[in-house]
Amino acid sequence: MVMLITALSVARERELGTIDQLLVTPLRSVEIIVGKVLPGLAVGLGEAFLIQAVTTHAFHVPFLGSLGLFTLGFAVFLTSAIGIGLAISVIALTQQQAILGVFTFLAPAIILSGFATPIANMPEWCQILSLGNPIRYMMELIRSLYLRDPVPSVALRLIWPMAAIGLGTLW
Repeated sequence: MVMLITALSVARERELGTIDQLLVTPLRSVEIIVGKVLPGLAVGLGEAFLIQAVTTHAFHVPFLGSLGLFTLGFAVFLTSAIGIGLAISVIALTQQQAILGVFTFLAPAIILSGFATPIANMPEWCQILSLGNPIRYMMELIRSLYLRDPVPSVALRLIWPMAAIGLGTLW
């Protein structure tokens, strides 16, 4: 959701011409990007905590991991998703193009995430493609946080690729 919202917000500003107004303000580019990232990050973290609370309290699914690692992992994941949304919005000239761009990214990303098919059972070229997919790392992290309490070094092994994707797309 945050990827779509971010991509649509920038595309809408481009359509309405307000992006030009932003660019002539005294704000630096970094400040504009931070202004686009923080709302999505706040909404995404709120949704993540709500889903985690419903999962553990309403459905009684045990959460064995650390809430700190959960928060760190989701913050980094959301940053990478927002970065991909911003990258898509840079290419898209209209909101319709942004929607199609997000869908074009998300459909294969979800398939290559290991959600429905284990990554180990995929062809080798799909496994290589999945290395650039932040959803893959978040799926592994969530599984390990719910099923076992991972040591921080194992969790960080899954978090740093998402951080690299986020930094690369936000750059």
